[in-house]
Amino acid sequence: MSFNESFQEFPIIETERFLLRELQPDDAEDYFKYFSDHEVTKFWGYDSPKDVKTVTSTFVRFSNAFKRKEMIVWGISSKEANKIIGTCILGNFVRGSMANISYNLSREQWKQGIMIESLGAVIPFGFNNLGLHRIQATVMPENNASISLLEKCGFKKEGLLREYSFGTLFTDTLMYSLLAEELN
Repeated sequence: MSFNESFQEFPIIETERFLLRELQPDDAEDYFKYFSDHEVTKFWGYDSPKDVKTVTSTFVRFSNAFKRKEMIVWGISSKEANKIIGTCILGNFVRGSMANISYNLSREQWKQGIMIESLGAVIPFGFNNLGLHRIQATVMPENNASISLLEKCGFKKEGLLREYSFGTLFTDTLMYSLLAEELN
């Protein structure tokens, strides 16, 4: 499958325990609940959504960005409950050869291997289906859990970008990357 073909319809990815799928209006309440938790968003550098209506409009922006081939935002849902507990995002594509990856997870779901399982499916999708050569991630130096996750997934630390990220403040950011030939 080519980069353009991957955007014909939203790609659903199934793992052993989870379904990574497009976010729907019915998911807004769950997304709002966990994304309003400061512990979930403290390393994002952005404000939490103000209400469920804001989340619903965010989902529309995600859908439109997918149609423009700019970003894929997968909602992570348990196969049993079909409740959104996090997201994985591939976006900021550069000539169909490079993308940024980001992710978040409800605090109640931390330390259960959910994100390693989810990224373990999204990363190969990026390389094999989208034909990416490089996937990169930025992470705040204090975010030890995210750094550990990226390293478990095979990402290599490239360096520190001083005051690179801006949400509400300029923050230092570490750059990590994984190349297609490095995928296990």
